[in-house]
Amino acid sequence: MVVQHGGVTVVGGGAGALGSAVVSRLVAAGRRVVVPTRHPGRSEPPPGVTEIECDLDDLASVARLRIAVEAMGPWDGAVSASGGYAGGRAHEVDDAAIEAQLAANLLGPWRLARAAAASMVAGGAGGRIVIVASRAAVDVARGQAGYQVSKAAVLRLTQVMAAELQGHGITVNAVLPGTMDTPANRDSMPKANRSSWVSTDSVAAVIEWLLSDAAAAVTGGAIPAG
Repeated sequence: MVVQHGGVTVVGGGAGALGSAVVSRLVAAGRRVVVPTRHPGRSEPPPGVTEIECDLDDLASVARLRIAVEAMGPWDGAVSASGGYAGGRAHEVDDAAIEAQLAANLLGPWRLARAAAASMVAGGAGGRIVIVASRAAVDVARGQAGYQVSKAAVLRLTQVMAAELQGHGITVNAVLPGTMDTPANRDSMPKANRSSWVSTDSVAAVIEWLLSDAAAAVTGGAIPAG
């Protein structure tokens, strides 16, 4: 299905390093963008961007986000670029750390994608959902158990939602970046060889394509990026 654009694209994590690169690309392409945030008004959003207060840990807050977006127009795109990282080996990590990783990397993206999908199904015009996972979802490494398991889970969520929503003209895809060249990663890994790191703009370009009609036949994908 070709999505009738002119609606709204919601970018979760739109203030982060990757999210802001996605927002910039979408605004430049003429899309109307909503960024959910816990702290609206903290800084002036760029032209073409509307901030809406939302806490993805709060179901009532997510429900209000859906209503607010629908008041602006059809919800035709959603990107989940939020998440978090913590290390820890599987036999040593405590429950609090596990729960935090699942909340950041699975439950938050799930709630945003669920709201988007419900709105798109009700609207009947199809849509595009993109979830940022990680190469860690498929490449096993030591010392990051909670992160890897939560990213693997959100990849499976993508595949399940893609199968369930295909009959509604809604595509659901995951992007799997390698290590991204962000200020936070540079600070945490000052001695790392950054030659293989991927730029946030490169990952954002993949996301922009998955939101486009050119990717209408792609759903349930796990697209490597770097």
